[in-house]
Formats: sequence, structure tokens, C-alpha cells
Amino acid sequence: MQQSMNCFSPACRNFGLTISTKKTEVLNQPAPQKTYAEPTITAVGEILKCADKFTYLGNTLSISVNFDDEVDTHIAKGSSAFGRLRESVWERRGVKLSTKLKMYKTVVLPTLLYACETRTVYECHAKKLTCFHMDCLRRLLKITWQVKVSDTDVLSQAGLPSIYTLLRRAQVRWADHLVVRMPDTRLPKRLFYGELVEGKRTQDGQKKRFKVMLKVSL
Repeated sequence: MQQSMNCFSPACRNFGLTISTKKTEVLNQPAPQKTYAEPTITAVGEILKCADKFTYLGNTLSISVNFDDEVDTHIAKGSSAFGRLRESVWERRGVKLSTKLKMYKTVVLPTLLYACETRTVYECHAKKLTCFHMDCLRRLLKITWQVKVSDTDVLSQAGLPSIYTLLRRAQVRWADHLVVRMPDTRLPKRLFYGELVEGKRTQDGQKKRFKVMLKVSL
């Protein structure tokens, strides 16, 4: 990382660009079962701050390398998108229910499930996404919590699939593009078929990988 920064700094000076050391941060993801140590990376003669997580292209990368923060962030963004349409669409008279459901499918769901095709989504994550999905549909269908209607009936009335179905469709579609259409030289395909040469398996069980979850979906 320091070597890359040493090459990056002179290139910026050659093009008349200035690196803001106050806004530039460093994130280091340690190897599994390794003690975390903050890296000392300098730029323009100053030590850069270390961050626990940061957002890049809508995805949250963290030191812990898990999907928990990402799910919470997507739910918050989906809730914000749903709330902005409350007065203009959801509660507006004259708008048909079919139109509201199409707006929900077009605006809210893509925000909620952004980049889910490349994630290893566990059961706990899918449950959180399902709770938000069903809460939004019950609001659109005006089904209160006092009325005992199962989630299956709600999905049937809305004509929309469950979160589990949407996740599996997205993963299988992306895997088809990866395996069939992507050249063998591309990094995603090399990682997909790659295996670790060194390393030990933990005694308390293994975290499920993307390929394992893909086999379950298939």
C-alpha cells in the first residue's frame, strides 16, 4: 500500500493535483485469526488516518469483512426511498394499487437489493431484508398488524416474489454471466474458480462461501 502511495503522489504532482490528507483514510483487512495492527501509511509527508469501514460505489467495506453493516445500510436506504414516495405515491388518491406496486418494484427493491448478486447472504441477513419487504407490502396493501394475514398471502395479493426468490434469481443470473460469458482472464472469474493454497480450517465450523450458497440456490 505504501509503495502504491509512493507512486501515486508524484503522479498527482505531475498533473497538478493535490492529495487532501484530511480526507484520505486507510483501511486494512487483516488475515483471518490474525491480530489487527493499524498500518502506518504516509502521503505528502503526513500519516494518513485509519478507518474501520468506508463506502465505495454503494458498498460498505469493513475490517470485519462481514455483511451485517451492509444489510443495515441497504435497509436504511430502502426505508428512505420508501418514505420519500409516501405523499406523492403511496398516500395519493387516484393512484391505483398496481401502479404503487410497480413503483415499489422499480424504486425501492433495487435500492434494497443493490449488488446482492455478488454477496454471500446468510439466513440472518435474509430475515432482516424479508421483514422490511413484508412491512412495506403490508403498508401498500393496507393490512394492519391486527389482521392475521400470512406472509404468503401478502405476497400473493401483491403479486411479488419473496426476498429469498429475488436473491436466488440475482445470484444465478450473475453466475450465468460469470461462467458462460466472462473471459477466463477476468479477475472475478479467476477468483470464482480459485482455491487457497495455504491456510487451516477453523474448528468451530466454516463460513459459507458464495459458491456454497450458489449450489444451494441451484
